[in-house]
Amino acid sequence: MSTGVKIAIGCGVAAVLVVVLLIVAGVAGGLFLKDKAEDFAGGIEAQEEANETIRRLEEEHSFSPPEDGVIDVGRAETFFEVTDDAWERMRDDMEDIAEREQASEERGGEPGLRDMMAGVRGLGRSRVALAEALEDHDMPVSEYLWTGLMLMRAYENLNRPADESGVAVENLEIAADHRAELADLASGPDDGGPPDRSFVLGMALTWGMSEEAVRTIGWDTLGVYAP
Repeated sequence: MSTGVKIAIGCGVAAVLVVVLLIVAGVAGGLFLKDKAEDFAGGIEAQEEANETIRRLEEEHSFSPPEDGVIDVGRAETFFEVTDDAWERMRDDMEDIAEREQASEERGGEPGLRDMMAGVRGLGRSRVALAEALEDHDMPVSEYLWTGLMLMRAYENLNRPADESGVAVENLEIAADHRAELADLASGPDDGGPPDRSFVLGMALTWGMSEEAVRTIGWDTLGVYAP
């Protein structure tokens, strides 16, 4: 299974989890959220601001993939900076979610309501963290996705002759220079292991595929990545 497929599957699971948790939260609101209304409203406001940030970045830093498919070296560096910054902001929440999930499995039961709500809050804050990191580096999510997926494609073709891989030599050179960082993104967390930076790209893919700004710029993100 290619990295692109694994990321897509992971994103789908995350998206479904958010929807399910929000439904549960709404049904159980009288039981658990009554005394958390202000925090919950603040979370909603933060999500709206994050959505607006993503839309504004697409407008102010409009991105179209280059016809030759060559990644700009400077923007590749920006991709890694965004990934590192976003991960540092969301790491604690993602590790907390993973620990809660592991504890539930060890108990042999399903996550409790508090665990599910912690998941909602953690995933919500992670979306905000990604939006903030993108804004700090003036990179729209469309460019982040395209750059990341093209880098992953180059990384997975590093051991093939350039003329057989169909990947621009310039992209292969960038991937070779960032082999260690891309290896982390390609592997993803081990089964049962803690989450890692690959979650950032997964979160961006989930968000980007659902945003009108990405759907309307005339390119298929997954298609770009297909080997």
